Amino acid sequence: MAFDVDAVRAQFPITAQHFRVHGTDVPQPLIYFDHAASTHPPTPVLKTLREFLEHSYANVHRGRHFLSQIATDHFERVSGEVLAFIGAERGGNSVVLCGNTTQALDLASHVMASVPGPTLVTLLEHHSNDLPHRRRGLVVHVGATPEGHVDLEDLARKLKSERPKLLAVTGASNVTGQRPDLHEIARLAHAHGARILVDAAQLLAHAPLDVRPNTDPGHLDFIAAAGHKAYAPLGSAFLFGPTELLDAAPPYIPAGGTVWYVTEDDVYFKKSPERHEGGTPNIAGAIAMSAALAFLRTLGMDAVREHERALTARAITGLLTIPGVRVLGDPDPDRRIGVVAFTMEGVRHEVAATILNQEAAIAVRNGCFCAQPYLYHLLGIKDTSALRRQLRAGDDSNLPGAIRPSFGVFNTDPEVDRLLTTVRRIQEGQFGRDYADLDAGSACKEL
Repeated sequence: MAFDVDAVRAQFPITAQHFRVHGTDVPQPLIYFDHAASTHPPTPVLKTLREFLEHSYANVHRGRHFLSQIATDHFERVSGEVLAFIGAERGGNSVVLCGNTTQALDLASHVMASVPGPTLVTLLEHHSNDLPHRRRGLVVHVGATPEGHVDLEDLARKLKSERPKLLAVTGASNVTGQRPDLHEIARLAHAHGARILVDAAQLLAHAPLDVRPNTDPGHLDFIAAAGHKAYAPLGSAFLFGPTELLDAAPPYIPAGGTVWYVTEDDVYFKKSPERHEGGTPNIAGAIAMSAALAFLRTLGMDAVREHERALTARAITGLLTIPGVRVLGDPDPDRRIGVVAFTMEGVRHEVAATILNQEAAIAVRNGCFCAQPYLYHLLGIKDTSALRRQLRAGDDSNLPGAIRPSFGVFNTDPEVDRLLTTVRRIQEGQFGRDYADLDAGSACKEL
């Protein structure tokens, strides 16, 4: 079935949003190219959320009244939708519901903390799939190629020399969209006795994901992802992982909901997933996340992937024709999702992002994208001593960065063309006002 982008757009209320921009009194349609930061919920997800809040809102588990029973039934179906979406089998695995990908990744690090050995972390990682491991043990970084891919030769060397317990790798970079060969990497990791943890925040909503059976050498052990990057509201996420390891770890937050009984001198904790779901969960968010994954399944992830691949190819091809514009990473759209980070000669990233917004209502992200080691590698920055001195002095005006449009299911070819036209105008100095007074520091702080 062909991907009908007009029919898809009709299901997203945000596509009707307009803003007044510089140079015209006629509000212009929003062009939303910030899907890598957060996506917008479509009408079916909003309807599911509204129906729950209006007609079924209650706390889950243990309640004997109708509303609690209905809410519990909806809530307990979420893990099944997650398992189906990622192609996972239930036997031997659990889905722990979390608040965001950062929490899910931190939970995985917590679960693996007592296992002997270092953690390998690739240079492509978001800080959230790096820093949690650093605070719990030894981290060894795996390098990247000049094109921005995982250096597989370096990975093979370090798997052999370091004998790690865990390999942390992104499913798709939030800077370049580069997609590592996860199953080949998993096979290598397993051959050396390591588990693999995949940060699927960027991958989940943009390409098919199959964790494969537990007995498959390319099986993905841990998957962390968030609903708010997959067309659900903010505040919902999950960690998929081996039940045996989840049960062997102490509760992530020992609290209400994690215990079978407590006395003054003893406590008996539940098995996973409840073992790590302390406190009242984001019930509405989890139910909405489940609805968002179901929505994506109706679109077909192969169709979603092909639609966004075409947008990515169009954007990269156009950007490469603009003098002074540099696209970061391997430009091959087949090896990335719809994330395109680029720099502009003579135009700082925060200025370019502001002009795109103020003069064309184009929403992009700029800055370091919480992946500074990777971005510095791509920009060729080897010595950061001067930058460190400035930051220690309280001056963050020279933080390096890039401009990042990222595409989703409701974006169109004309929107990409509008981006290209506006970038060309900015590079040629054809914009409507002076942006010299822009507060560079505040504009490039990471969110």
